[in-house]
Amino acid sequence: MDTLNLLVGLFMIGMGFLVKRFPNLIAGYNTMSAEKKKNVDIEGLSTHMRNGFIAIGLTIIVGYYLFKWMGIMFIAESMIIIATLGGLVILLIQARKFDKN
Repeated sequence: MDTLNLLVGLFMIGMGFLVKRFPNLIAGYNTMSAEKKKNVDIEGLSTHMRNGFIAIGLTIIVGYYLFKWMGIMFIAESMIIIATLGGLVILLIQARKFDKN
């Protein structure tokens, strides 16, 4: 489990940097028409998504080792699900403020 949590956490962090570098990786933005893309603050959105993915990745890694150290293995082993679902819900709700359509 140690390796899986570390790999998923690092994957999320890597995705954050990729989304910042290649904003078309953002779901929904890549399918918008050119007209609608003009009304999206892509610089702000891509930065927001990068920061969110990095936070999710760090939460997975740090949360796993913290709860493992505390002896709460059920939560430690669930950090991928908890951090990913919780983080993505928050990230997507907050991302709406960058779309002026």
